[in-house]
Amino acid sequence: MMSLETPLQTCCSDTELPRAGPTVPLSFLRNGDIGTVQKVSGKTEVRKFLEGLGFVPGTPVRIVSYDRTGHILEIKGSRIAIDNGMATKIMVSQ
Repeated sequence: MMSLETPLQTCCSDTELPRAGPTVPLSFLRNGDIGTVQKVSGKTEVRKFLEGLGFVPGTPVRIVSYDRTGHILEIKGSRIAIDNGMATKIMVSQ
């Protein structure tokens, strides 16, 4: 598990973000897990909304809690609640 202070590993291409593990939807992570945002998918308005909340590539995010309805996340020093539908649009690496 990567800590929020851990620098990302370097990668071989300037156009690809470095990854510490496989890319999975944020909804796959569990309590206490930390991932690094790789990509935000969905319609333009959804992507802009999530990016406005801080979900931009390279940003670490920690799962504070989750249940069947949604996730409470810590990102950039703030806690944010999102539903599972939104969480599936955010791809992270661990």
